[in-house]
Amino acid sequence: MKVLFNERVAHGYDRWFETKKGAMADRYEKELISRIVELKPGEIVLDVGCGTANHIQYFLERGMKTIGLDISLSMLRVAQNKLGERGGLCLGRAEALPFKANSFDSVFLITTLEFVEDPLKTLQEAARVSRKKIILGILNRYSLTALGRRMKGIFRPSIYNKARFYSIWELKRLLTKVLGKHHLNWGSALFLPLSFQEWFGGLERILSFRKNPFGAFLVLGVSVKNLIKKQQ
Repeated sequence: MKVLFNERVAHGYDRWFETKKGAMADRYEKELISRIVELKPGEIVLDVGCGTANHIQYFLERGMKTIGLDISLSMLRVAQNKLGERGGLCLGRAEALPFKANSFDSVFLITTLEFVEDPLKTLQEAARVSRKKIILGILNRYSLTALGRRMKGIFRPSIYNKARFYSIWELKRLLTKVLGKHHLNWGSALFLPLSFQEWFGGLERILSFRKNPFGAFLVLGVSVKNLIKKQQ
């Protein structure tokens, strides 16, 4: 993983979820995750690229035992302050997870693949340590929001200038390289930019309940149960 998230970025990232737009995006994204994958109480899960523990808190509220890993010490410090004694945190790289094979029921990578140095190795590692499934939350290359980010990035520095966005078709090809034949469930949310949600939220609800390849946030759930793994 690339170390891009310093203390300033970490605190700014965390504060964004407290804004009206941030809270709205967070709600839509978590609703989509819950629709694509069943979040079962008691399951042991790994959140790779956990950031400031936004999703760890969500999983803990649903009774899941959660470990978070991130390469940014600044992000982990903010996460630790929020979690206290709840949940475990680990400094490490997505391309070299410090866990044995089949250590977790599920592995989540939510807005993580966009910032790693080796996406293929990252997915291989996620598949190695997961017993059941991998869940990806991805910023979609082909969305109105992504277009807006690219336009803004021309005029001012942005963390997204260093990100690699993906389409659903690119992700399917990448997963096939890692897993071979696999069962995939996916969906998207935030087809409309956040600025339009206040007026057209009803349309967003309709579009997000279909397999719409142009939503700003993609979620993919894929089974790894039948994958033959090296026991490491």
